[in-house]
Amino acid sequence: MSRVFEAMELEVEILINYDEENGLMDVEFKGQEMGVLIGKRGQTLDSLQYLTNLAVNKQTERYVKVKLDTEDYRKRRKDTLENLAKNISYKVKRTKRSVALEPMNPYERRVIHSALQNDRFVSTHSEGEEPYRHVVVTLKRN
Repeated sequence: MSRVFEAMELEVEILINYDEENGLMDVEFKGQEMGVLIGKRGQTLDSLQYLTNLAVNKQTERYVKVKLDTEDYRKRRKDTLENLAKNISYKVKRTKRSVALEPMNPYERRVIHSALQNDRFVSTHSEGEEPYRHVVVTLKRN
């Protein structure tokens, strides 16, 4: 991982917390210019996480789930998506028209679905094929 950061010309401190019992590895990056590491809507961070999962699990017998984060990006993105879900729900109720969101990765779609699962007036479903799969919020027919 450090060679990747060298190639990106980034000085990064890597903090690793491994929960062996649950097979979870949380990796936190600290340093300057972490926005470069996050990328547009977290795409660079997601790609690094995917590659790290492949590399770690190639060397182990038991599956380890690796989660990469920096500057609390994952929590901030989740909060943003939950607010988006509530705003879209309000818009669907007000206009009585369905709203299709932009394409999102599976985790982000799950956040939207979860945020609205207990809403009595709207429902959600996903449409399309990866990487264009997106959430549609519709008014429930009572």
